[in-house]
Amino acid sequence: MTGRERLGSQPEQFVTDGLTLEEDRRLAELLSKWKGDRISPPVFTELARMIPQPIVEVVLFRKNGEILETLLIPRPADDIVWPGMLHTPGAAIRTADFYREDKNPVNGAFERIQRGELNSDFAYTPSFAGRLHRLGDRGPEVAEVYFTELPAGSYLQHHIWYPVDELAENPKFIQHQLEHVTIAAEQFRKIINR
Repeated sequence: MTGRERLGSQPEQFVTDGLTLEEDRRLAELLSKWKGDRISPPVFTELARMIPQPIVEVVLFRKNGEILETLLIPRPADDIVWPGMLHTPGAAIRTADFYREDKNPVNGAFERIQRGELNSDFAYTPSFAGRLHRLGDRGPEVAEVYFTELPAGSYLQHHIWYPVDELAENPKFIQHQLEHVTIAAEQFRKIINR
């Protein structure tokens, strides 16, 4: 028996949990007006609580002597979920990314990370490190994890290089990201230790 059979076969009888029938219809009407590109942070935050988000995480590394460091970026002070917290660069895959000429939606996320969060190109195309299914403070995510470096001599304002092995003790770091940094660091270390 499907959920629809349990609740009745008429779509009108199925109402979103917590809404009245009229509120449900109004919400559907409002969402139907979306044109397919950007979603405001408050709307995205609410949708992310309900629907797993496809996230692209790009962990940037550098060696500082024998210490492996990763690049952290502060979230805006008015961020709804993590105000002022430190995170690795990342972007949600958007519907518009599926209409790219190259037919690779991940490249849309890479471009937004380079233009928006870094204001720098990657030194090389990010390497795939793994995929995670996780539940974070914003909601459920399916995260594809990549790693790369910055070109030699790159300087980024408002970014912090932080030792990978000390992230677990950093109270300003969004701790649910530690798992994807660890996965990326394992793969990166394999490459640099060849």
